[in-house]
Amino acid sequence: MKKQKRMLLLCFGLAAMAGNSVSFAANGNKDDVDKLFKEGLYQREQGHLYPAIEAFQTVLSLRPELDRVRLELAVAYYKALDYEAAREQAEAVLRKPDIPDNVRLSVLAFLAQLKKDQEASLKGKVWERSFSVGLMHDSNVNAGPSSNVVQGGIPLLSPTDLARSDTAATLSAGISHSYQFPTPMRIGDSAAQFLWQSRANFYAKENFSEHASNLEVITLSTGPAWFALNKWRANVNVSLDHFQYGSAPLARYASILPSVTWQMDKGELTWDVLVQKREFARSGDIGKDSNYTATGVYVGHVYRDGKAAAQAGLRLFREAADQNYYSNDGTEFFVGASAVTWENGSVYGRYSQRDTKMDALNPNLVPLLTENQKDTLKTYELGFHHDFKDAVLKDWRITGSHTAYRNSSNVSYYNYNRNMTGLSLSRNFD
Repeated sequence: MKKQKRMLLLCFGLAAMAGNSVSFAANGNKDDVDKLFKEGLYQREQGHLYPAIEAFQTVLSLRPELDRVRLELAVAYYKALDYEAAREQAEAVLRKPDIPDNVRLSVLAFLAQLKKDQEASLKGKVWERSFSVGLMHDSNVNAGPSSNVVQGGIPLLSPTDLARSDTAATLSAGISHSYQFPTPMRIGDSAAQFLWQSRANFYAKENFSEHASNLEVITLSTGPAWFALNKWRANVNVSLDHFQYGSAPLARYASILPSVTWQMDKGELTWDVLVQKREFARSGDIGKDSNYTATGVYVGHVYRDGKAAAQAGLRLFREAADQNYYSNDGTEFFVGASAVTWENGSVYGRYSQRDTKMDALNPNLVPLLTENQKDTLKTYELGFHHDFKDAVLKDWRITGSHTAYRNSSNVSYYNYNRNMTGLSLSRNFD
């Protein structure tokens, strides 16, 4: 990406070098040509690539000898991911016998970079594998799967549950496939690259003693994605999750998650919508099958030339269950930050709060309740990453984290604390 930016800046600088490229005065239509040229520069600067291309093409139809305009058009095509058209315009300038040597060298450098980018885009299919293994200590394993693993969590506590601690081994393995279509799509005035992404992942948390709280998750996902360089990206992810808890199936989630992110100066804004069908398998969970919907907005910003970042978000959710006393709605918000604190290493912190209100009284708890159940789950997380760049562990990452859960409820049985401390080693394989 840095090479691409350098090439673009290089091409912008060609204007100051090209001999006839800065003069519009040799023709009676100077005013029209000058206006169209400035319009093309403005539209391209605003990210409106196709109006910019049209403006530059119109200028060249009037003044085909202007190298300056042809080079600016090449840059516009480059940013629109139309590499062949960019190459054609740059080579047209290069074929002229009288261009200055410094301009010739700059155009040659641009063409070399363009060739690399075009070859990369034509690779199309990309496979990637991931693997992670670790240890985790959990002070309250019977509280159920953590919200880090299960979207929204699965409340498994019952009035007879007591906190039990244990240490567990964790394992995660996945394989992903991405196919990038070679031809860009025009969406409005933007040139967008189109991809199709798929992934299969297996996660396991195996306790050393409390085997009834072991957890395995299998996730399959697929869906399209689009991105316009330095402007926005969007995707639609369709997934299926199967949860095994203890020795028996626990639940199956079928989800669709569209999202769009707008990039801003040193930051971005994301909006997503989650629609999820939840089906539970245990006999004690009859009535919990539900339709879960949520929508959220998240904003992020980078500092110190990308060495630090902060993010915050708010999500609204609604779960409509077969039995209305399992139906609920609420809000969730979070704030977080991360920073590079040593070479190849960073620390991060995050706080989230999830407020949930049930729709009706649970008949199993009616003697204890005078109002619908209300829960507030507060989560505090601190952690670090370190990427190994040499020696035996080259390309591996070590991650350490401590997460504290504090759940408060107007039903005393559901008040609980939970602390999870983990250490893992992971790597991505191309």
